[in-house]
Amino acid sequence: MFGRMPMLDVRSLDEVMAYVESGEGEQVIISDVDNTLAPQGLSLAEFGPLVNAAIDRLEANQNVARVIALTNGPQRQVDRMVSRGNKPWTSRRRLGLRGGHGPVVVIGDQVLTDGLLAWRLRATFMHLVIDDETEERRQATMRRAGRIIMALFFRAKE
Repeated sequence: MFGRMPMLDVRSLDEVMAYVESGEGEQVIISDVDNTLAPQGLSLAEFGPLVNAAIDRLEANQNVARVIALTNGPQRQVDRMVSRGNKPWTSRRRLGLRGGHGPVVVIGDQVLTDGLLAWRLRATFMHLVIDDETEERRQATMRRAGRIIMALFFRAKE
């Protein structure tokens, strides 16, 4: 009914890298930041270097045409991050994804924001949660609600 998009559950950035390396052609990677590239609750001194290292790692892959680090939160001293990203409602235009770009992969921990962004962009969604043990109550509630709608919007990627 909704045109389900492919989805993979992954446990680490290593699994993301393996998937990207197995793809054909250059891909655009849109990645959430909090609890995807960096655990929640890090100090600014820890957050910036960790996020920048993850972006560097993704950009170094020959199958990656572009990396967009996207968060709904504040900037937090990472110049290469789009803050206040308005997920899932941000547009291809705002992200600079007009025609001619290769396949798009969205990586994120929340189906209700990152997953629905992937669905709206007609992209593969890689569901990556690096810390579900210490997440805030609001985040855990969003994750449970996301599981309810997951089957409507996504199908397992082969």
